[in-house]
Amino acid sequence: MGIQLFGSRSRLKTRMILPSGYRANVRWRPQLGDIFPDFTADSTQGLISFHAWAETGWTFLFSHPAAYTPVCSTEIADVAFSHDALKKRGVKPISISGDTLSDLSAWSKEVAETFGTEVNFPLVADPDHVVTQAAGMEHPKEIDGYAIRKSFLVDPSLRIRMIFEYPVFVGRNMDEVLRVIDALKVVDRGGVATPSGWHPGDPVLQAAPNTPYAGTGPGIAKQWTELRSYLKVSEG
Repeated sequence: MGIQLFGSRSRLKTRMILPSGYRANVRWRPQLGDIFPDFTADSTQGLISFHAWAETGWTFLFSHPAAYTPVCSTEIADVAFSHDALKKRGVKPISISGDTLSDLSAWSKEVAETFGTEVNFPLVADPDHVVTQAAGMEHPKEIDGYAIRKSFLVDPSLRIRMIFEYPVFVGRNMDEVLRVIDALKVVDRGGVATPSGWHPGDPVLQAAPNTPYAGTGPGIAKQWTELRSYLKVSEG
């Protein structure tokens, strides 16, 4: 059960329900393993209730500072160009910013015209900053009053599995997002970890003992090569 803490602060339909277990003496910030709180807000594809929208698969949720800005335009286009790659992996993208719905709708059409690709995912409007503030998407020391470039991968159980934070003037890397999705799916098959710079088809590592993923699931490795007692490699 959630405790609604933020709904009364919005002039619009936007609200966010923070689970009671996240309440503390300090303001909650999302961490790996948390269930991303439910929220309801307008988007370029209609009213979104996040949990109902996201629970059928993986979600790539990302914030950006503002419509009609150069870096954000390239990012929206890049996510749109990544549509097939994301769909192949069972991942739906969704963005959020402090813009109005009318601005996001008009801007997304300009992005489509400029880059020659349909913006085929919802852009969530949060002009009252209900979600961006509650989910730690705003960093006043970076740029006050605007969201940074924060990314979440949320799995089908609605748990946060990855958090990236990029500064405002540096665009994010969709290739890295796709790489992490692939790595997480391998990890979820049990008993393995992925090394630095891993890509699909590369060797995997035996998960360290006494960690959550050690010895879990059916595993994918048939045989391990021991380089050190703590470093075992398999071709998978």
